[in-house]
Amino acid sequence: MPHISADWYFIKHHELFFDITENVKSYPIAAYKQGASPFALSQSTYDLLQKQGGLKPETDWNYAVGYRFTDSLVQASLYAYHTNFKNRLQQITSGSIVNPISTVANVGGVTMNGVDAGLTLTPIRSLSIYNSISYNHATFDDNLVEPGVTYHLRGQQVVAYPRFMYKNSLSYTWKNFDTHFDTTYMGTRNFSYTGDMKVPHYWLESLGARYHFGSLGRGFGFVKDLTFEFNIYNLTNTKYIATMGENGLPMTGDYQSFLVGAPRQYFGTIRAGF
Repeated sequence: MPHISADWYFIKHHELFFDITENVKSYPIAAYKQGASPFALSQSTYDLLQKQGGLKPETDWNYAVGYRFTDSLVQASLYAYHTNFKNRLQQITSGSIVNPISTVANVGGVTMNGVDAGLTLTPIRSLSIYNSISYNHATFDDNLVEPGVTYHLRGQQVVAYPRFMYKNSLSYTWKNFDTHFDTTYMGTRNFSYTGDMKVPHYWLESLGARYHFGSLGRGFGFVKDLTFEFNIYNLTNTKYIATMGENGLPMTGDYQSFLVGAPRQYFGTIRAGF
C-alpha cells in the first residue's frame, strides 16, 4: 500500500509533519453474531449476500498534517486529518436480545474530517496541566437501500463516534507524594444508523493520590518500595452509558445493546517488595 510521510524541524522547538496513506482492511474474523464479519452470519444470510454481489473489503485513503511545539514549559500539538472510506462494513442487529438477528451490510462510503489539539503546561517544577480536545465529523456518504426500504443514512454521524471529546489532567508531585485530577467529556453519539436514537453526552471526573514510603528501615528492612495509593473513580457519581453496541446496533430505533458506566468507586492499594 502506498504510504508517504515527512517531518520538518524548521525552527528549534517547532515541527511540521504530514502523512498520506492508503489502507485495505481484511475481512474480520468473528464468532457467530459477534462482529461485522461475513463469516459471523448464518449460512442462508451469507448465501443471500453472495447473490447480491457479495461484500468487498474496506479501503481508505487518509491525509493528515500537523504541527508540534516542544519546550520545557509548553508542549503543544495540532493535528488535522481527512479520510475517505469505501465499502464500509457494519453489523446491523434487530430482534430480541436473547435471539438477535444480525447481518453485515456494506453501507457505502464514509467521509471523515477531524482536528485534534493538545496542550501541556508545566509552569512550575512538578506541576503538569494537560488538555486535549478532539472534533470528528464522520458521516455516511450514501443511503442504504434494502428490498422495499430506503434507510436515510447519508449525512448522519457514524454510529458510536462522538463529534467532540475533551480531556484534562492536573498532576502534582512533591518529594514522595503525587496526586492527580482527571476530567473527561464524551459528546453525543448516534446509537442507531439513521440517527433517530442517540446516547447523551457526559462528564466524568477521577481523583487519586499516591505516597511512596520506600524502605521502612530498622526492624522492617525486608520491606522495600512500600507504596500506598488511593483513587476515586467517577467522583461526581455521574450516570452514563459507557460501552455501546456489544450486541450490535440497530438501523433505527432503540435496542438493548449497551452497558451503563460504573458508579462512584473507591480503590485503595498497598504495594511492597521483599
